[in-house]
Amino acid sequence: MGKKIGLYIHVPFCKKKCLYCDFVSFDNIEESVVAEYFSSLKRELNFYKENYDIEIETIYIGGGTPSAVNPAHIGSLLEFVYSNFEVESSCETTIEANPESLDEEKVKIYRFSNINRLSIGVQSLNDIELKALGRIHTSRRVLEILELIVRYFENFNVDLMIGLPHQNMESFSKTLEAVISFDPPHVSVYSLKIEEGTYFYNEYESLKNCLPSEEEERSMYWLAVQKLNDVGIYHYEISNFAKKNFKCKHNLKYWNHEEYIGIGCAAHSFFEGYRYFNVSNLEKYISRIKSGSFAWEKKQFIDDQEKEKEYIILGLRKIEGFDLLEFERRFNVAFTGKYSAQIEKLKRYGLVEVNSHFRLTKRGIDLANIVWQEFI
Repeated sequence: MGKKIGLYIHVPFCKKKCLYCDFVSFDNIEESVVAEYFSSLKRELNFYKENYDIEIETIYIGGGTPSAVNPAHIGSLLEFVYSNFEVESSCETTIEANPESLDEEKVKIYRFSNINRLSIGVQSLNDIELKALGRIHTSRRVLEILELIVRYFENFNVDLMIGLPHQNMESFSKTLEAVISFDPPHVSVYSLKIEEGTYFYNEYESLKNCLPSEEEERSMYWLAVQKLNDVGIYHYEISNFAKKNFKCKHNLKYWNHEEYIGIGCAAHSFFEGYRYFNVSNLEKYISRIKSGSFAWEKKQFIDDQEKEKEYIILGLRKIEGFDLLEFERRFNVAFTGKYSAQIEKLKRYGLVEVNSHFRLTKRGIDLANIVWQEFI
């Protein structure tokens, strides 16, 4: 029985890069380069096959836009994984997709390639907001694709965003209600962040006047919490909501500070006490793998103190927080003893609660960065 891990596969290709996106992704890449990239992914996987005894519990194919590439590449890669590794029989296998690059043929191929969970990047069902984000799908296209997905997938996620240019409570409420009408088992709600190196960052001065206020953005967030909870899609992580038994198992590995391997350009891993960061340059990644060397840009040992910090910060992303007995089992120290000063300070400001778990309050969720800062 091998060591149980999650496998993340980065597919850094898009039809068009969105104006807010700071992920490592490339648009308008030739098919020959895409094919070479997928060959490199198999070679990188071979390294783990030859050097480690692992069992894969979850697979997450992210991007970029994995649905933008020929689905034959996805099918072939998953076939390689299943042929060369021990894969848990109930393995949750997710692929990210965007509405403009999905059709029924692709959805069928995914469904019959051991993919059992689809995460669809909707963001908004308001065409003005979609255009402002640089998305290349329309709200009508989203509705058509959601109708298709519910026919083939029991388990799927809908990604939404708040704090968008031209967005207000009314437009977000309409988006939310339309999404809820498809009875999704999982919904993610992310706040727009203006990241350096993006079009939005460079154009912020002309953009800021059409962004909702921080207060409006928070109101949208808590509206999502209320409306989703009302229909049995429960808040289980700061940005994530799920029906019973539909929490994302792969992402829970991150939040529970469990091990995972990331393959592909710019992928991260947490494995055997180290954090690895693959090179983010596409040509350099392919070249390194082809020459038989590692794709790592950086390999960093995570000592016990760093593991503690990560466990606390990641655990606080979960609405239930983290288990105090589990903390003591992992780190051989009582959390409430070691961090009593931080706990008392945060309780005084109404940001945390302590019982069998350590968790954020509603106010603490809104001010999570302040809480995390206490443990960095």
